Amino acid sequence: MRVDDEAGDHPVTEIEGLELRIDDLREAIVRSRRLMTAGRAAAIAGPILLLALILGLLAFTPARALAALALLVGGVVLAGSSRSSTEQLERELARAEAERNAAIDALGLAPAGEGRG
Repeated sequence: MRVDDEAGDHPVTEIEGLELRIDDLREAIVRSRRLMTAGRAAAIAGPILLLALILGLLAFTPARALAALALLVGGVVLAGSSRSSTEQLERELARAEAERNAAIDALGLAPAGEGRG
């Protein structure tokens, strides 16, 4: 293998690595959004359970009251944490996509259909 071949493979290897990173980030964003949705659901379910206990729709027990408060607080924390994680992952994704596009542009490839007459 010539030295030129190794140097020529470097941008392709870099692009492949960026593609893998982009795929991983997209999957992480989906997971984070699911957690954010679960947090929002818990943050809504907690007050509903508390209201049901206060109105007597469910028999009041300390365990149910504690569960309602845990749902409320835990849901708010999970939703907020997942939201900030999602935003951070989206910024990383945009950065990785920009790096990939710059690496592709650096190859100087002609668009398909051009260059042959």
